Amino acid sequence: MRKHKVLYLFTIFCLLLSVFLPIPVYAETLTFGQVLDELAKAQQNLKNNQDAIKSKENEVTYSKNSITALKNEIQKMSDETVQLQKEIADSNIEIKEKQEQTKSMISYVQMSQGDNIYLEYIFGGETITDFIYRLSVVEQITEYNEKIIDDLEEIIKANEKRKEELAKKQEESERKIINLNNQIESLNGSILQMGSLSPSLEQEVRDQERLVEYYRSQGCSSRSQVIGRDCAVETANAIFRRPITTGYLTSHVDYRWGSFHRGLDMGSPNGRNTPIYSIGNGTITSVYYDTAGALTVRAQYKGIDGQYYTALYAHLSRFGPGIYAGMEPREITSDTILGYMGDTGLAYGVHLHLEVWPCRYGIDSECNGWYNYTAFAERSFNNGFHGAESVISFPKTTYQYWYSR
Repeated sequence: MRKHKVLYLFTIFCLLLSVFLPIPVYAETLTFGQVLDELAKAQQNLKNNQDAIKSKENEVTYSKNSITALKNEIQKMSDETVQLQKEIADSNIEIKEKQEQTKSMISYVQMSQGDNIYLEYIFGGETITDFIYRLSVVEQITEYNEKIIDDLEEIIKANEKRKEELAKKQEESERKIINLNNQIESLNGSILQMGSLSPSLEQEVRDQERLVEYYRSQGCSSRSQVIGRDCAVETANAIFRRPITTGYLTSHVDYRWGSFHRGLDMGSPNGRNTPIYSIGNGTITSVYYDTAGALTVRAQYKGIDGQYYTALYAHLSRFGPGIYAGMEPREITSDTILGYMGDTGLAYGVHLHLEVWPCRYGIDSECNGWYNYTAFAERSFNNGFHGAESVISFPKTTYQYWYSR
């Protein structure tokens, strides 16, 4: 009975360990055919991205053309408003003139209704018939002027109403222009984002092409061959080493400034003259300038546990001997100088940004692209894997010096 109780408690203990202890993630078995498929996928992603960018650029062009048309419309409305203002001013002058004429005519009519002694003097009429005729003419002219004034006032009202309509249309057009400019800014932001992956999709395709050629050079020819077993067999490292001889940590892998920081940052009193060594025997898979201009080396390793790792060295000031952007994959040792410490790209001060995650970038399904890679790194961290510090011995506190690799 006691035996069973002990066995029961031991089982519970093992289950608790499985829940709370981080579970290592090992790379899947990979065939050469899968690598070829990943290349085809990267090429298709690039094409889709280029098509999407082209579509967004067409939208930008359409929006810009719409803005030009709206500006032309606004100019026409502005010209029409100026003309209407002139017509209103002219109509007001004409009304004033007609009012003066009518006033004068009315004075004549009023005078004609006074004593007979003024009739001959005012109108110069010799007979009453002539007077009536002249009086009738005055009345007709007065009525005509009053009608003109009424018409002119209607024209002024219509012009004022048209001015209000034009002002509203101008305001609406200006709002449309603001919205279109915002849309263009948003579209350009989308284009920038689609064209600014780190690394770029073009770089992804080139890396995959070079990787395929590298595996072919290592004897991989059949789609069914398992990489690392049937071809491209890699020697396991005995141990990972620090990338610099003298240095100190400045920042750990963790969440900071509202985002996840995937790398271990380290500095050195030697600054830009600090050589950056490979952390072990492995293969350089990509050398490039990232989208922010940082000199970057990416390498692949196989640990003593059989697990594959990807390491990324960023912000280098210059590359090491024989290392250059766009070079073909090649094998390296822990004594290979990949470059020198720097602050290229988005860096605040001279330092090395080192990422180490348990997968093969661009090959394993969880790391077959930048977004998948970054998401995998964050998941791994949350599962207890702390990047380079999980496989390399570093001081636990920042700014504590070490003097050997």
